[in-house]
Amino acid sequence: MRKLKVAAYEMRHAVRDKLFRNNQPLAVNLRYAKYQAEVRKGWKPNGISAGDTALAQQFQKDGYIVLPPPQTLDGDGLARQTDDAFAVPANRYTIMDGLFRMIDGVERIPSVADVFDAQMEQVLESYYQSHFKIFGIYFYRTLPTPSKPQSSFLWHLDNCPGPEIKLMVYLDNVVEDTGAFRLKKKSLSDDIRAKGFRNRSQIQRVQADLENGATTDVIEGPPGTRILFENGQVLHKATSPLREHRDVVTFVIIPSDVPWRAHFARNRHLLSTNAGACIDPWTDRPQHVGYGH
Repeated sequence: MRKLKVAAYEMRHAVRDKLFRNNQPLAVNLRYAKYQAEVRKGWKPNGISAGDTALAQQFQKDGYIVLPPPQTLDGDGLARQTDDAFAVPANRYTIMDGLFRMIDGVERIPSVADVFDAQMEQVLESYYQSHFKIFGIYFYRTLPTPSKPQSSFLWHLDNCPGPEIKLMVYLDNVVEDTGAFRLKKKSLSDDIRAKGFRNRSQIQRVQADLENGATTDVIEGPPGTRILFENGQVLHKATSPLREHRDVVTFVIIPSDVPWRAHFARNRHLLSTNAGACIDPWTDRPQHVGYGH
């Protein structure tokens, strides 16, 4: 019986992956398709530059772009605030050995939204051809750990609706041995998917492709470095630092019918506890609520 259930799950996953490139239910994918079509109708481009349009096109082609810290961002100050918050045990939730998530992160450090400067806003609107909104904001600290890599520390694709993307921002000076983020470009990720890779349990099928350092992009940068990536389309993984620690903040972004700042002002208190995918973009209904997801 168990083998039949596993076979049925694998078949359902394969069908959903072929149709939608994710393993979300049919209703969720259709809801997003309708929502995105609707929000595009009411959107008008507002002075998006040719340079920002080109960045959006590069983002769509490669599946990620890396942008330097905004000129107005106090990256060092943001790093100090993050250090102070993580220093208090009551402010952090232990996800697994060596990985912590800040409790009420955006409420403690609301200025983190300053990473969305005019350039980031216009790149995102050009990409979506609509407004966008922030569904979740998560601060993470990663420490050196001898544990066997698991979960986000393995190559994976997020199981999310197609329009969902992520913005990861470094809150430390991050280099290769302090936990630099790793990605594969979209074209290569597509090739690996075509070989049958859909989730972490299938890593052995494509292990040589995944472990090929020549095709892995290792992202280094100072505090405030911004990595915008299609988390359901490009293979990526976190890396445990060999020394010190790595602090990042990750934003989950989806299309919107209103500008992001208005949505952020009205929903900021929810963004630290929204978890998993947003399964209803009309109402911002989360798949889960809490810190353990």
